[in-house]
Amino acid sequence: MSSGRKIKNDIIYGLLRGVMSIIESLPRDMALKFAGVLGEMAAIFDSKERHLAENNLRRAYGNAWDDEKIEMVARECFAQLARNAADVIRSQQWDESELADMVREVVGFEHFETAYARGRGVVGVTGHIGNFELLAAWFSSVKRVRLSVIGRKLYDERLDELVIEHRERWGMENIPSDSPKRVLEALRNGRMLGVLMDLDSSRVAGYFVPFFGHPAKTAAGAIAIGRRTGSPVVPMALFRRPDDYYKIVVLPAFDIPCTDNKEEDIIMALAQCNRALEELINIDPTQWAWIHNRWKSKPASGSDNKGGLPVADPAADGEEFGLSNA
Repeated sequence: MSSGRKIKNDIIYGLLRGVMSIIESLPRDMALKFAGVLGEMAAIFDSKERHLAENNLRRAYGNAWDDEKIEMVARECFAQLARNAADVIRSQQWDESELADMVREVVGFEHFETAYARGRGVVGVTGHIGNFELLAAWFSSVKRVRLSVIGRKLYDERLDELVIEHRERWGMENIPSDSPKRVLEALRNGRMLGVLMDLDSSRVAGYFVPFFGHPAKTAAGAIAIGRRTGSPVVPMALFRRPDDYYKIVVLPAFDIPCTDNKEEDIIMALAQCNRALEELINIDPTQWAWIHNRWKSKPASGSDNKGGLPVADPAADGEEFGLSNA
């Protein structure tokens, strides 16, 4: 790492630790207001990300939304992300009963229970919707679900340690994204695998499938392994309510096709995952990370639909294979 990059990372880390200290010291209602203000300021001053969010919203909703609504949702997206980050920071002070109290509504949990009871593992699909970190913590700690989550190493080891510490504190197993054998083992042992499916990354394998009507590169590794283990897919998300408590929505489970055409099976399942994510995002569009460049990758003209690396064989070691993290 260059000295300039190290200095930049040190500044970012120092600022982050300072904000974390303030949020940890405040009562929750004041911490959320403080975080919301920071998010609103970011929306004002970070015009590049705000315009990206607005363009993504126009791509997704087209003429159904006017400019005023698009601009409002884009700004609120920043504030929602900041409030959710504040709760993740503060959750280090909570115990299981406090986490349980934060979730006041659960819709569709029976879909997960039925799928989990099959004993073949569950691919729990979500995205950067609402408070996805607390969703995993709730399943692991409150419901005592044996949960593994995928975590690609972050650019700063100190930030990486903070994320892993949070997950392990709530009883989750953190699996590096270059460990397909461990993912395969987790599903074969009947565990739930938490996967974020809404990132476009050049480092992971994927296929171009529709997302809000446009082809989007979608990570394929978890689905490829779930197909091999016969694990059902359960889409879900955790949403912030207007009162700052949370609501979990679990959609009906579906099986990954398993025919003689492996590639077509995976593409069909990925398309179904994206449709489920669309349904969840539409519950409250302000709670998805529109600031991510979801449609960054473009399928080449006359391409075979593959994006990034080939979909890895789960028996291989040391290869990033389409498992995304925060």
